[in-house]
Amino acid sequence: MAKTDRCPICNVVVRPENLIRHLNDIHPRHPDVPALREKLKAEPGRVASKRTARPFRLRRLHVVIIVLLVAAGAGGYYVLSQPPGASNIVAFCGAEVTVVHYHPLLVINDHGVQKPLPWDSSKSADIGAINDPLYTNPKYYCPVGQLHLLHTHDGSGIIHVELPQLLTPTLGDFFAIWGQPLGPSQVWTVFGSVHAEMYNSDTQTSRDFTSNPASMPLYQPLAGPQGNAYLIPQSLIFNSMYGSGASGGQFSGEIIWLNVTA
Repeated sequence: MAKTDRCPICNVVVRPENLIRHLNDIHPRHPDVPALREKLKAEPGRVASKRTARPFRLRRLHVVIIVLLVAAGAGGYYVLSQPPGASNIVAFCGAEVTVVHYHPLLVINDHGVQKPLPWDSSKSADIGAINDPLYTNPKYYCPVGQLHLLHTHDGSGIIHVELPQLLTPTLGDFFAIWGQPLGPSQVWTVFGSVHAEMYNSDTQTSRDFTSNPASMPLYQPLAGPQGNAYLIPQSLIFNSMYGSGASGGQFSGEIIWLNVTA
């Protein structure tokens, strides 16, 4: 190693390992620099040693983060790959879907008098099938020629549940599409104490949903789409005055009773 830490050209004090860089930066055009640079390179300690990088260790935290990122990506792909309507029953619009298709019956009693659902046969105006505030929530209007996964075809009370895959919508989904209130003290335009009950056509038993009518599931019959279909009692569809549900006069799944009293 050189015994001096001074630049041989300008006599400036320089650290031994920085002298070559000093010559290159400060005196690049000096005629003596090439020879000095080669001489200094041969002397030990004149070139700063390179720092070796620390070896990378894959720690448990890194593994967890990688797994979570992969899972999130897979989950995102799954959601994007689902058939239309699978993630949002209320907002879906499309052609009638027949992969899953069944017909629960909705019965609304206004202080002892059954009310037909809104229906205008002259213009095929049905719930979830026409852009009119009497029949569909304006937030969810569909393009012309399309309709919702939950809709009606007349005033009988038959709800057409037509899904792209096996899902379990709720009565609240239907009322959200309709754009009408449903709760313990009001159904549609009817006010009072609401008693909500679901009759299961598979088990022939009833279940009470009075505390939360909107949570009532619109379930598919155990026998599959349109399985365990039953003739609709004529007294419940007004002797066909408001149609027979476009379902062959049958219901499948359940009868939904919404009885509103004082």
